[in-house]
Amino acid sequence: MEPKDTLLTTKEFASRSGMTVAQVTKLLRENKIRGEKQSGRWMIPASALNTGDTPSPPAKAKKPAQTIRKSAAYSLSEFSAMTYLTEAGVVRWLKEGRLQGHQSPGGEWQIDAASLENSYVKNLLRP
Repeated sequence: MEPKDTLLTTKEFASRSGMTVAQVTKLLRENKIRGEKQSGRWMIPASALNTGDTPSPPAKAKKPAQTIRKSAAYSLSEFSAMTYLTEAGVVRWLKEGRLQGHQSPGGEWQIDAASLENSYVKNLLRP
């Protein structure tokens, strides 16, 4: 287990979270992920991976781009399109238990809509 004060680069954070480096950088700039610049590089506390402990971005009046179904499941591509996670990242989070879902008999993943209620997923929803 890592110490709570361990800092990760954007590349390390992206690899562990299932996002791209560009997505992580964008979220840092939007204050959706807590981090700081050290010697010109973004450094992110490792604790931000597990807790979803990120400051809320400034409140903006905006309309959700996609309708969120309350009692349904999403396909892998649908869920990925709704969040900043890649499809590989969604599968990794499913296997780690960070998202709820199941595989159909054909092997296709279905992600439960309840996963959208998790604090760490809420911070990754696309506008």
